[in-house]
Amino acid sequence: MNYTWTDFDNGKSIRQTGSEGGTILRDEENTFGARVTLEGKGDVAPFSITIGIYGLLFHTEFFLDLAQAQKCFDLFKRKIEDIIHHYSISEDRREAEWNKKHDKLIEEILHVD
Repeated sequence: MNYTWTDFDNGKSIRQTGSEGGTILRDEENTFGARVTLEGKGDVAPFSITIGIYGLLFHTEFFLDLAQAQKCFDLFKRKIEDIIHHYSISEDRREAEWNKKHDKLIEEILHVD
């Protein structure tokens, strides 16, 4: 699968206010239906990343420094690709092992370091 990431809304969201009250620094969308947004100077923390996999999950992580946030931004993108790839398995082939791996992938994306 080709996981193409593009600037969300052709980059128009950059420097706008994000969902955490901060300024959007990076904002990318995956062609398969996911988004990752990095904000600075938000209401809760110096930096935050909000991820969404459309129709599946929405989650925000908070960071103290930009370097760690940038590293995790890229890691979130890879984890999202893993989940999207897992959903490419047809529903008639999803059995107990599929569910077990699904739960593991979701747990991993919710606890990115």
